[in-house]
Amino acid sequence: MRQEIRVNFTGETTLDNGITVGVLVGLNGENVAKSGSTTQVNRAYADFSGKFGLVRVGEANSALVTDCVGDPGNVTSNFGVNSPNESYSNVGFAQSRNQNTGVANVSNSPAGYFSTFGVAPMGSIGTCYGIESKGNKIMYFSPSFGGLTFGVSFTPTGGQRRAGNGLSYGTDVTAPGPGNAGNNILSVGVDYSHDFGGWNLTVGGGGEWAFTQYTPAGGSIGNKPAWYQAGFQAGFGHFAIGASGAYYKDYAHAGYAATTASSGDDGWVVTGGASYTIDAWSFGLQGLYGSYAQDAAKILGVTSAPGVSADRENMWGISLNGAYALGPGISLEAQVAYTTANYGDLSTFGLSAPVPTAVGVDSSKVHSVELDLGTAINF
Repeated sequence: MRQEIRVNFTGETTLDNGITVGVLVGLNGENVAKSGSTTQVNRAYADFSGKFGLVRVGEANSALVTDCVGDPGNVTSNFGVNSPNESYSNVGFAQSRNQNTGVANVSNSPAGYFSTFGVAPMGSIGTCYGIESKGNKIMYFSPSFGGLTFGVSFTPTGGQRRAGNGLSYGTDVTAPGPGNAGNNILSVGVDYSHDFGGWNLTVGGGGEWAFTQYTPAGGSIGNKPAWYQAGFQAGFGHFAIGASGAYYKDYAHAGYAATTASSGDDGWVVTGGASYTIDAWSFGLQGLYGSYAQDAAKILGVTSAPGVSADRENMWGISLNGAYALGPGISLEAQVAYTTANYGDLSTFGLSAPVPTAVGVDSSKVHSVELDLGTAINF
């Protein structure tokens, strides 16, 4: 069982010149009383809006994430297989319980472990994440031009929050590598929505680029992460269909564990889905497929593997989910989902075992079945 508690404090006023000033401070309820937690604040920003659009300053999602158009196959607040809020899948983990296999995992931790293997756990795979998470940024969202809107944001500190009031000094905001999301990140998102009478359409896309990337010692890295995303949804009465996709450049620097990836490896994800809504009931069907390049040397645990190429890691999942609105802002949610991964084969290296056998996992059994039930309560 899991729960997410979010407490948002908001305020808003309109000045005599017509500009509306608003603030939001969102606290992670689970972490407020947790000693040493660095994620007590989920979001914290100020808005200045008017006929010119909206300017936002603070800790918030990037323009790409805010404007991201995914497929409509997830009708819940909690579940789904594309960028889910909660995932109970064990796909993407290497496990060894209370046994001495004599084999360390790819992070050189001792035998007997539960840790990420490959690109990431299944629940962190999706098309609407971007390459950084709520770093301090400045953002601009345009007004609608006949259904066309766009957003731009810039984050000098990358994934670092860098709060003020004595909690951070100076201008050296270089985030150490290799697993961080870089610095000086530009994010752009563009959406278009229109009602054609008998049906409606929403399409969107964008990109996110890190202009600098550093090693743990502060040296510059040539490979810098980037994220490209696009999606659409078409509605016909009670039905909606759509698809989305994302391409990750240098995904080892995009916030993923990427234990089998080198600095320059790429990855991509595509999703498709459909939903049906009638009265208080909503039903969704969603599928996801992702493919990620891997480094043979990282898999084999050696410094280099000249002339040897590794199979790509492929992950896919399917979700049948539904929601019932018990009242305004309150819904009962459920999901049946299947997720799986294929890490390739070591036969290309002259060995007969599947890749994860080297870390205590049989790739023929890397799958999970979820039967989920939950609630979403918003006041």
